[in-house]
Amino acid sequence: MMPFYKFQGTGNDFILLDGFTTMPVLLTSKIRDACNRNFGIGADGLILVSPSDIHDFEMIFFNPDGTKAAMCGNGARCAVAFAQMLGIASGNITFMAGDGVHTAVVSKTSEAEWYVEVSIPDVSFPKRYEDGYYINTGTDHFVKIVDNTVIIDARTEGPVLRNDLRFQPYGVNVNWVSMKPGLMVVRTFEKGVENETLSCGTGVTASALVAGSLTYDHIWKVETKGGKLEVSFKINDEYFSDIMLKGPAKLVFTGETVLL
Repeated sequence: MMPFYKFQGTGNDFILLDGFTTMPVLLTSKIRDACNRNFGIGADGLILVSPSDIHDFEMIFFNPDGTKAAMCGNGARCAVAFAQMLGIASGNITFMAGDGVHTAVVSKTSEAEWYVEVSIPDVSFPKRYEDGYYINTGTDHFVKIVDNTVIIDARTEGPVLRNDLRFQPYGVNVNWVSMKPGLMVVRTFEKGVENETLSCGTGVTASALVAGSLTYDHIWKVETKGGKLEVSFKINDEYFSDIMLKGPAKLVFTGETVLL
């Protein structure tokens, strides 16, 4: 039986595994089974928090289809909270992910909830298309500015843009954004999940950076279906720096599974 921990960050939910205690062999089929919402634990992804020679820990992220992803913003915030809960790290934290080194600051706000700020490495200005903007925030994103996110048919439009030939061979996550000064609403269709999720940390960050490139506002409060986040950054000539994604991470439940 494999112990696991279920966390969520603004409705983006993950299975967390403690690689410091036991290093599991994670087969694609097992990850897929564990993340299945009908026959498994159910999650938007699986995260292994494992030892690092240099940093507090390494975060290894798997999509629910079993494929690896370089970075997941909300997953990273949950991994940081998890690491503090286990006593692996606290205060000012550094960790490795697939897209490089990240720093984080974490504080406990209740028995099972933390507020986590995670850094995102420098990001180049977005590439503009007639119908939106391409930008990479550790994961590839296509951001569309719309008047009203409520009327978007994500299940229809999402797969079309996610598989657009412009973004092959890996595809993109798709974000629809409506905004006013300092505040935006974001919806996201995620590859790997192949559906709309309640929140996406790298998508929220991508959306805020695109908005920043258009308005030069450098602090954004963001509303998603799963809750509220904040993104801050500095705007340079051709890139963004000092990017921080901020928001809550919560432990939902723990258990043991035969699926992993």
